[in-house]
Amino acid sequence: MWCESNQIIEATKDCYWILPDGLASVQILQVPALSCKNCGLYLTDEINHEIDFALYTRNLPARKNGILYKELINAPYKTTF
Repeated sequence: MWCESNQIIEATKDCYWILPDGLASVQILQVPALSCKNCGLYLTDEINHEIDFALYTRNLPARKNGILYKELINAPYKTTF
């Protein structure tokens, strides 16, 4: 957590993420986040890493600019071999 507040609640946040190729971005909807009266709405380091890993290893639906967080995490793995 960013501060010592005890008034942090779970929330969701819509985010834009740059794809691993660096040429485009994707909107990820309903990402688990934390809401703090002092700090605002933010993602944990664990969620950031999970999204980065998923974007490298999962197949995203073609021609879709946005995806739900749960769809991204549950998408099939890319075939690399």
